[in-house]
Amino acid sequence: MDGPVGESAPGASRDVSARDGSARDVSARLRALLSPKSVALVGASDRLGWSTGSFANFARLGFEGSLHLVNRNGGEVHGRPSVTSCTEIGEPVDLALMLVGANALPVALADAAAAGIRSVVVLAAGFGETGHEGVRAQQELAERCRELGLMCVGPNCLGFVNVVDRAPAWSGPMPSVAPGGVAVVSQSGATAYTIASFAATQNIGLSHVISTGNEAMVDTVDMAAAVLEDDRVRSVAMFMESIRDVGSLRRLAARAAELRKPIVVMKVGTSALAAEIALTHTGALVGDDRLVDAALRQFGVVRVGSLEQLAITAGLLARTGPLAPGGLGVVSISGGACDIIADRAEIVGVPLEPLAEETQERLSRLLPSYGALRNPLDITGAASENPQLFADALAVFADDPSVALLAAVYVLPTEQRSERIRHKVEMIAKGLRAAGGRGVLMDQTFDTISPHTAAELERMGVPHALTGLRDSIDAIGAAMRWSAWLRRRRMATQAETGPQADGHDGPSREEIGGTWPSAVAGPWPETEDGPPPQAGDGPWSEARGLGLLAEHGIPVVPWRAAATREEAVAAARELGYPVVLKVVSPQILHKSDIGGVALGLRTDAEVGQAFDRVTAAGARVAGAHVEGALVAPMRAGGLELIVGLVRDAHWGPTLAVGFGGVWVHVADDTSLRLLPVDESDVRDMLGELRGKALLEGVRGSAPVDLDGLVRVIVDFARMAGRLGPRLASIEINPLRVDGAEIEALDAAVLWL
Repeated sequence: MDGPVGESAPGASRDVSARDGSARDVSARLRALLSPKSVALVGASDRLGWSTGSFANFARLGFEGSLHLVNRNGGEVHGRPSVTSCTEIGEPVDLALMLVGANALPVALADAAAAGIRSVVVLAAGFGETGHEGVRAQQELAERCRELGLMCVGPNCLGFVNVVDRAPAWSGPMPSVAPGGVAVVSQSGATAYTIASFAATQNIGLSHVISTGNEAMVDTVDMAAAVLEDDRVRSVAMFMESIRDVGSLRRLAARAAELRKPIVVMKVGTSALAAEIALTHTGALVGDDRLVDAALRQFGVVRVGSLEQLAITAGLLARTGPLAPGGLGVVSISGGACDIIADRAEIVGVPLEPLAEETQERLSRLLPSYGALRNPLDITGAASENPQLFADALAVFADDPSVALLAAVYVLPTEQRSERIRHKVEMIAKGLRAAGGRGVLMDQTFDTISPHTAAELERMGVPHALTGLRDSIDAIGAAMRWSAWLRRRRMATQAETGPQADGHDGPSREEIGGTWPSAVAGPWPETEDGPPPQAGDGPWSEARGLGLLAEHGIPVVPWRAAATREEAVAAARELGYPVVLKVVSPQILHKSDIGGVALGLRTDAEVGQAFDRVTAAGARVAGAHVEGALVAPMRAGGLELIVGLVRDAHWGPTLAVGFGGVWVHVADDTSLRLLPVDESDVRDMLGELRGKALLEGVRGSAPVDLDGLVRVIVDFARMAGRLGPRLASIEINPLRVDGAEIEALDAAVLWL
C-alpha cells in the first residue's frame, strides 16, 4: 500500500458536498465514528508494518470492543483468524480502518458498505498531495464514499486515538498520554503525534488525538465541532494548515463560546486571496495572515505561535476554564523570577495588579520584616526555613479581589528531590488550593513533568503545574484574553436581549457567530434600506466615490466637480480659498503619484493653472479617461485615518481601520475585523492601534470625539455591507478627524 505520511495535501480541495445532512447530523456521525465499539482492520497483514502497528495499538490502549481482521486471502493474521471480506464478519461493525493502498480502495470501500459499515478511516497516500491527478482521484474517492453512504476521514492521515474511551484507529506508533480534557485535532498526523507526545511530557491529559490528513470529506473544524460536544472535553487544541470554510469556523467558535470551552489554534501558512485587490491601500493592508489573525481574535479563538504553546495553553485553560476579571498574583522564592515574570507580563499584557490595602496589611502582619509588599512578591529564603509562610502568603493573595489567577514559583518534586522538598511543596499546594481552581505551580526552567513528578503533584494536591516562565506567562496571557473576550460577548448579549432564559451566562451562537453573506450560500440579502444599489464595473472616480458616501450619510468634505478651467475657478470662489484641486479619473486612484494633485491654491490664477497641470498629467496616463478636476477646501490639522473595506472571496467583507494619509504605508498601524461589526468592535479596533494615544490628544491637540468617530465607522461598515457582493473594495483615505469634526477627504471605490 501507499504509506500514509500524515500530511495534508497542498492544492487538494475538500468536497464539501460530501456532507450528509445538516452540520448537526455530521457532528453526530463523527461522534459515533470516534467512539467505535467494533472495528475492522481492512487489509490486515503480518507483512505490513502499518497493520502490525495499528493492531498493537488496540491492545496497548486497552480497547474493550470487538476487533476484526480482514485479509482477502484469509488465514491467521497477527496470531488471530481473519476473514476475507467485511461481509463475513457476521455482526455490526462501527468503523473500518483501511490499511489498503489507493488502488485497492474502491473494492474495499464497497465491501465495507455492503457489510453495513458507515464510517471509514483511509490511511493511504497518493491523492491530493501528489498533484492534479491526485486531486481528481481524491474527489472521486469522496464521491464514491458519498454514494456508498460512508463517512470518510482522510485520506493520507494517521487516524485518531480516543484516549478517554480507549478506542484507537491510529497507524504507527501511538503517543503514550494520560486521559484528560484536551482534544488535539490536526491536519497533519505527524504533528498531532508531536503535540500529544509533548503534552505527555507536561502532564497535560488528552481526550482525543485526531488527524484529518487531506480532508476529502471531514476537516479539522468538523472534528473539533464533534469533540466539543463531549462533556469530558474542556478545551480543543487545533493545528491548522488551511481554513477551508469560514462559516463553519465561525459556527464552531460560536458553539465553543456557548459551552464556555476555549479553542486554541496554531495556524500556519497563508491562504492566497481569491482576488488580489491591489489598487487601493486597503487591499494591501488586508494581508492573508493578518486577516486570519484578526478573524480568529474576533471569533474568540486563541491563536498561538508554537506547538509547545498550543499544548500548554490548551492544557491550562482545560484546568481553569474562564477566569474572573483581574490579573496574575505571584508569590516566589526567587527575586530573579519576579523580575522575569514582570518583564514578560508587560510584553504580553498580563496584568500584575497592585495589592489591595487589606492584602498588604495582612501580609505585613505575616511578614513584619519585609519592606515593600508588592505583586510579584519575593518571599525570599525565609519560606525555605518556614514553608508555612509560603502557604499563608498564597492564601492572602487568593483573597485579593484583583487576583484572577494565583501562581507560586518553586521547583517541582522530581525523583531526585521529592523527599527533600516534599513538605515545602505540600505547603505551597495548600496555599494554592485557597484559590480554588485558579492556582498554579510554576517551575522557572522548561523541564519535563515525569510520571513520578505528576503522581507526586497529584498526591500533594497541586491544582496545576507549568514549566518555563516565558511559556507559562504567555499561556496565562492567552487565558486572560480569552476570558475577557467571553465576558465582553456575554455582556453585549445581555445588553441586547437580557439574560438568557435558561440562566446560562455564556454568549449566544447568534451573538458571536450570526450569519453573514460571506459565510453562507445564496443571494445577498435586502436590508431595511432596500435592495443593494446597482453598480458599474471597475473603479469609480473620487468624485463618484465621495458622492456615494454622502448619499449614505457619511460626512464628506464639501467639493465640486469641474470639467473646465472656468468651472474650477467658480468652484474655488464658491467654496472659499485656499483650496485643493485633484484630477478626476476612474483609472487614476493614486493621484499624487502622477502629479495630479495641487495643494494650497489661493487665487483664481493659481486654480486655473493647476487645472491645466493636473488634467494634463492625467492625460499622460495610458488608458486613463480624464473627466476634469475636483475642487475642495484645503484642510489642515487634525488626525488622518484610513477606513476601508475589502472583499476576500474566502473570508468575505473585511473592515480595516488605522492611521492613514501619508502614514498608511510608513506606520503600518491598522486593525482588521470581518463584517458585521458593531460599536464595541470598532472601539476595540481603535484601541488596538499602536498610535491610539493620538486619539486622546497629545501635546496640546484636542482629543478626538471618539463616540462620533465610532458612529461614522460603523455607518461606513454598514453601508459597505449593503452595497452587495460586487463591491471589491471601498476606502476613505484620509478620514480627517479634528476634535468633533469628522469628514472624508478622499474616496476610492472598486467594483467586481
